[in-house]
Amino acid sequence: MIMKKAQVSRRSQIERTAETQSVLIQAAVRLLATAGYGKTTTQSIAKEAGVTTGALHHHFPTKDDLMLAVLDQSAITVEAKLEAENAMPFTGKASIRDVVDHLWQIYGQPDYWAVWEIIIGTRVDAGVHQRVLEHRAQSMANVMLPWLKRVDSLTGSVTRSDAAEIFEFMLITIRGLSLERFMDKDPAYFERHLSMLADFVSFRLQSLEQQLAHQETKL
Repeated sequence: MIMKKAQVSRRSQIERTAETQSVLIQAAVRLLATAGYGKTTTQSIAKEAGVTTGALHHHFPTKDDLMLAVLDQSAITVEAKLEAENAMPFTGKASIRDVVDHLWQIYGQPDYWAVWEIIIGTRVDAGVHQRVLEHRAQSMANVMLPWLKRVDSLTGSVTRSDAAEIFEFMLITIRGLSLERFMDKDPAYFERHLSMLADFVSFRLQSLEQQLAHQETKL
């Protein structure tokens, strides 16, 4: 009986720790997206989360630790969403538009701006910024895997290096398009450009498939 109570207590402590950390991370994301990196201090995060600064520092000794935790959570969320998208059938052009829309729902939303705030804001600290860049590079490698799996399912397929470049191009375009939110563009503006991106990617994939097929016929 005593052992069971101890196990319950340990589980409860782990759950409380995870819950508090999640609350702090979400508070940091909101502040980063609305106030910017410079004004997102440990004091302001604690206030936003409804905890004391002492409680914050118990879980995250420094602001840098919390910022890296924000990046960790962002990576986990993005990877899970992309894996879910990868489970859907891939049937060509229509599916490319679905992928573009899915990426927009991840990278084009205001909350994702928190990641950019961390990337830009940490430039003044070379050591921390390097850790951030390494984190982003690893995250990029992880999120690309679902896309590569989907392209592999295409009849004829394309090389993995070409598929990786196309995925990176989609991300670059979508991340750049997300900046237009600050210019108060209407929804139709984003719809037009997302549609153009999907058309371009579909055309590019078809072109690469044809080139690959042509090369194989020469062998």
